[in-house]
Amino acid sequence: MTQKRWAKISAFVGIVGGPLTLFFLLTLIAAGIGASRSGALISLALLVATFAIIFFVALKSARYYKKDERVNQVIANLFVASSGVGFVISLLIGLANVPIISGFGDWIMDALFDGKDGFQRALMLMIVSAILSVVWGIYYAICLRKFKD
Repeated sequence: MTQKRWAKISAFVGIVGGPLTLFFLLTLIAAGIGASRSGALISLALLVATFAIIFFVALKSARYYKKDERVNQVIANLFVASSGVGFVISLLIGLANVPIISGFGDWIMDALFDGKDGFQRALMLMIVSAILSVVWGIYYAICLRKFKD
């Protein structure tokens, strides 16, 4: 019988991590407007780290509750997918600042987001991913009622 530990962790990470990623996105935008390269890099590093934590917790909890009927597998897989999208996009934007890998990252970003508003689309996908992280965290919090102590 599976325990509810990963459901608690997923609920906490989803509910707290979603607003944190939104905050780091806003600080990234504010640093870009203020032309602060160091502020933008710190915000981007924190954004990538937060999305990575959310993604790996979602992946672990989806695999942990794979055969458990108390956790809906569709919702668990959507949590993994939405957090994975946010993690991959933030990682690609972060890799654009690494000198050795920046050419490869630019090539991928050009292939994924063509046109002049590619960065805007990437930001919108990260915002949607952050909001969905909160929703999936609330779902895991609701699933906690199905577990017995």
